[in-house]
Amino acid sequence: MSIETPRATDIPSRIAGEIREQINRGVLSPGLQLRQMDLANQFSVSRVPVREALKLLAAEGLIGHDPNKGFHVAYLSSDEARQLYRIRYLLESELLSTVQWPNPQQLAHLETMVESLDEAIKDGDRSAWVTRHRQFHRYIFELSPNKVLVHEVLRLLTLTDRYRSLLVSPGFTADPRATQERHLVEALAARDRERLLSVFERARADIEKGMLAALEARGL
Repeated sequence: MSIETPRATDIPSRIAGEIREQINRGVLSPGLQLRQMDLANQFSVSRVPVREALKLLAAEGLIGHDPNKGFHVAYLSSDEARQLYRIRYLLESELLSTVQWPNPQQLAHLETMVESLDEAIKDGDRSAWVTRHRQFHRYIFELSPNKVLVHEVLRLLTLTDRYRSLLVSPGFTADPRATQERHLVEALAARDRERLLSVFERARADIEKGMLAALEARGL
């Protein structure tokens, strides 16, 4: 995979974006060693922009660095997950309290996104589910006029992708008629703020419970 850009200063951020996506989708597992030469060959660049990209990801907490062993994908942690989800809950509750009601075209698009999520669940496609799940919630959050909060929530959403991916694995199935995402769309369509927040709180509790159980099963 090569990284092409007209500006050399963009290369580290583009490489960081590719690696971040692979980490969040579970393609790169926690603890995996990230060798600069291998990455340089993968992206058809020198080691310099790769090193800068890894430093960017280390600053985000997605990868760790040992002076003797180099860079590795950060390990998962129940304590970190609890803190991240607590911050998300507070900010997302505020956003949902301020979202503007979607018009018919926007509701139709949300319905299509829910159907796409259902397909990923039926197929047990963890990677696709994580990506589509993030896109679905981003679409709802961006209905809020509070763009600073939206930006911060989207940043946290990306940071928790690697935890959320624990909830879907090959063979995972669920009744698509009962997905929390569909309930969120129904609340938006009804323009029922109280119901919207109630569905969100139940969904958040279910996701956090399942995620922490998955971490506990791994001794984390």
